Amino acid sequence: MKRASLVTSVAFLFALGCGPKGEPKQANIPDPVTEEGTASSGSGTGSSSSSGSSTSGASRGSGDILGSPTKDDPKAAGKGSKGEATTVANLGSFMDGGLKWGMSHQDVTKLYTDNGGVIWKDFDEKLAKARVGPEMNAIENMREDQKRAFARSYIEFKDTPTGYDATAIKGEYTYKNKEALMWIAREGKPRRYFFFINDRLWKIYDEVPLSDSGVYGKAYIDAVNTLNAKLGAQGRILGADASKGINATTVDWKDAGNHLRVVDRSGERLVAVVLEDNGTLSNLASLRQNKAEDPTAVDPSIAAVTGGQNRTDPNAPNPAGSAKPAGKQPATKPKK
Repeated sequence: MKRASLVTSVAFLFALGCGPKGEPKQANIPDPVTEEGTASSGSGTGSSSSSGSSTSGASRGSGDILGSPTKDDPKAAGKGSKGEATTVANLGSFMDGGLKWGMSHQDVTKLYTDNGGVIWKDFDEKLAKARVGPEMNAIENMREDQKRAFARSYIEFKDTPTGYDATAIKGEYTYKNKEALMWIAREGKPRRYFFFINDRLWKIYDEVPLSDSGVYGKAYIDAVNTLNAKLGAQGRILGADASKGINATTVDWKDAGNHLRVVDRSGERLVAVVLEDNGTLSNLASLRQNKAEDPTAVDPSIAAVTGGQNRTDPNAPNPAGSAKPAGKQPATKPKK
């Protein structure tokens, strides 16, 4: 009897030691993306930004946190099919503050600057705590300054280059295609750009700071995992590829009407969270009929001359079988 009890106790302890440790993962939460996992499936295409991690560059030989998935590991791209962005149920929560696709820049201006609008509400709490007099007047002046600055931020991309060409958003617009933008930097909020084409809002671009206390964490990979968890699906991973207009590592998702991408700008301690209208995105090729000119390209007429197409060498030997040019005939003496 004692021997049987001893055997039972040993078996119980052995089973306890071999059991699972910690809480099991929930089936509806995607596994977090790790630098090691993405390194094995990365394409090796680098971006100009820093990863914010001491190991990512060494593991991949580039500045990318994530690389695009390989053909051997198609699951790394999430649930997108045939190279498409991962499909999720709803991205509507990223369209905040009463914004709607197709709004004109005047509509967006009114939404933010009218009494009771977005900027007005930003100052409600400060004004409620301010003392009547100079303190309240100063806060009201700040509010009015921000309203005027937002209205003045509107710029159209016509023929003349702009200062935005020297920024990270350069690839988000084109010239001479009726495109424009506005921007605003509200206190405690990320800098936001509003993109228009034919005076219709079609893209919202947020520059979100990366930090320990930031909403998306301190590194790009933290931002990706935060969004994966929020959306319930791993986004498609795209490595930087200038030929496709992808300037930095990007992860994206889509729903029926929107496309969301998160772009690695960790070299600036930022992550870009970009929401776009699917309808406009699918028609960009026809909307952007004027293509960018290469400022370093040589004029065709000059290229024709310097390229040698119209030049012949008078001392070059004649091809076989060709007629010889007539030589100079000696002068004949006149008869007497």
